[in-house]
Amino acid sequence: MRFDLSVNSSGVTVDSVTQIASGYTHMCDAVTFVDAPTGLVYNAKKDVLYVASTADNAVYAVSDAGDRKHDGGIGKLIYTDAKHLHGPLGMAMAPNGDLLASNNDVINSDANQPSEIVEFTVEGKFVKQISMDPAQGGSFGLAVETSGKTAKLAAVDDATNLFLIWTLKLDE
Repeated sequence: MRFDLSVNSSGVTVDSVTQIASGYTHMCDAVTFVDAPTGLVYNAKKDVLYVASTADNAVYAVSDAGDRKHDGGIGKLIYTDAKHLHGPLGMAMAPNGDLLASNNDVINSDANQPSEIVEFTVEGKFVKQISMDPAQGGSFGLAVETSGKTAKLAAVDDATNLFLIWTLKLDE
């Protein structure tokens, strides 16, 4: 759903609500309660909304998300990978334009790849992965902030109840 809002000194008004995408798998789960689309990244320059659909174990791209007037279904599949994806949950865009997805380890679980953050291009090419906790189910939310020649990657480790922040130097 896209909510178009007006914000002024009197408050916020909802101008319109448009369903721009649908059709993703969702289901109840004893561990995570509900598996459904969770991670969203909007690229304003390309007007594309990237959707991490946990239960589908996939990431989709919905084009014209900012001005779409009708439901575009699930969009275009850009990444699915049984080896590296294990229920993509949180998602963020890296400074280089790649996507980062945390894995909830409920879908297609792999004990050798616990709590991983996976990097892949928007064209669907795997780049790398990093485990943030040796236990399953730790990788949760993600955020990236870029400032000058550095970027900060923040991630929630749900297994240990920690909020981790890495400061990374960007290539010139």
